[in-house]
Formats: sequence, structure tokens, C-alpha cells
Amino acid sequence: MARASSVDRLERLRGRLEDLCLRTDFRGRIENDPVAVPRRFTDPLDIEIAAWLASALAYGRVPLFRRALDRIFDAMGGRPHAYVSAFKPERDLDALRPLYYRLNTGEDIACLIYLIGRVIERHGSVGAAFASHYREEDEDVGPALDRFVAGVLDIDATPIYGRRGTPRGLSQLLSRPSKGSACKRLNLFLRWMVRPDDGLDFGLWKAIPPSKLVIPLDTHVLRISRYLGLTRRRSAGWTTAAEITAALRRIDPKDPLRFDFPICHLGISGACPIGKEPAKCERCALRSVCLKGGKLLAARR
Repeated sequence: MARASSVDRLERLRGRLEDLCLRTDFRGRIENDPVAVPRRFTDPLDIEIAAWLASALAYGRVPLFRRALDRIFDAMGGRPHAYVSAFKPERDLDALRPLYYRLNTGEDIACLIYLIGRVIERHGSVGAAFASHYREEDEDVGPALDRFVAGVLDIDATPIYGRRGTPRGLSQLLSRPSKGSACKRLNLFLRWMVRPDDGLDFGLWKAIPPSKLVIPLDTHVLRISRYLGLTRRRSAGWTTAAEITAALRRIDPKDPLRFDFPICHLGISGACPIGKEPAKCERCALRSVCLKGGKLLAARR
């Protein structure tokens, strides 16, 4: 009986999430999402660089990090790949020093640009570099991501900081699953690069199957995933991100992150508030499978 109940709930959840996807105004919501930044570019090599930088700074309010990114791309002359490939600290670092965004200084941003340039120099593209760390036998992209970041951090950053080591700001931009981090922004970058080009993501990296991606876990996704029973965990670490993804993979084995954008923007838009607003719950596509919404609506009746 418990097994039948579990299957029934999974089917109901699948139906409600499909309905949420249909109701989500993807085109309208993209402008309030960091993916709008790399969508300014058309050359795949520019998109790849713009996407890494945009995802790296995608924390805090969207208007704030987009202003920071505008300043970075202005400094690049609107040609990310050409700029990164030709970047020389002795010539270009001073122009980036005044830049900053919250936890990251101009040196941190310049260092990420410098490291991306070295990755391209060694592998030809960021996608080729990541693919070199991917193993088909891995359960998800976690081990490949960890190896990839370790390789990037192994590059000597002395030309930027004047000393060996990994400053806190750079570590914040290059988090690792092995350290327990959910790696939200790097998983966002991977989603953009790997998922099929559907007007939202780009599908540039063909060597990685979308089924192996892990959800970019932010506060909205964690909160709503708990409402849906996708996890009971409260901490936003790698284990939680993998658990939520595994639950979504049971609903869509080939493309579990198809639901990431609709779930995230349900929170960003305020349609799923933190407080008790039964009127919003009544209009929500997920109301019949939401643990919180169900209680609020039952109490209201």
C-alpha cells in the first residue's frame, strides 16, 4: 500500500510540475534571470565566457549583479572570448581593480578572467576542459565538477594577487562539492551549457548528458522543494542539491533540471511567498501537492 501511495504521489507531482511549466512565462521571466546576460551574445565562444562570469556573480539581487556584469563586459569591449584569451595581468589588471561586487574585489574578478584564459589556452574551450574531467560512470556531474574546479585552482594566480594561495573571494567564485558546497552558481553555469537549446538554456556542451546535471540550489528552490516533499533537509549543501535532483530525476529521467527555472521563479516572482498568503496558494499550479499550501488552504476552508 505504501508503495502504491508513493507512486501515486509521484504521478500527481509529475502532472503538477508539467502544469507549472506550461503556466510559466519563460520569455517574460528571462529578463529577471541571470541567463539574460549570456543571451546577449551569439558566438558560442562568447556565450561560454559570458555564462561563466554571469553565473559566478549571480548572487544577491538581479539588478545589482547585472550592473556589475555590465561594467565587466564594457571593460571587455563586448568581446568576452577575445578579451579573456588575450588578457595580460601586467597590462589589463589595473583597469579591473576598481570593479567589485559584494564579496568579490576587482582582483577576484580579474583572477577569474585570468584563470578562464589559461583554461582556454590549454584546452581550446571551457567545454572541452570540463569534458576532460567527465566520466560516464559517475552518478552525476559532482565528481567532474570537483576535478574541474581543482584543476582551475591549481593554476598559479600569483600574476594577479602577487602571492601563491587562494584568497577567500576566489574560493567563493570556485566552490567544490567535496567541500560540501551546493555549488549553486557553477551548477547554474552547467545547466545553461548542457541542457538543450530551448530558448532558455544553450545546449553547447554535447558531451555531458542533461540527466547528470545537479540542480542549482538557492533559497527559493530549497524552500519550495521542501514544500513539495522533494527533501526534508534544511541546509543548502551538495547532499541536499543531489537529493532534490534525484527526486526530479524520477519524474524526468532524461532532463530533471527542466523544472529548475519554473520552481525558482515561483519564489523569485513572489507567487510562492514565505509568509502565509492562502490567496496565492489558491492560484498556484502546485497547490494540490504542496505540503504547506495544502495546510493553509485546509485551514482557510
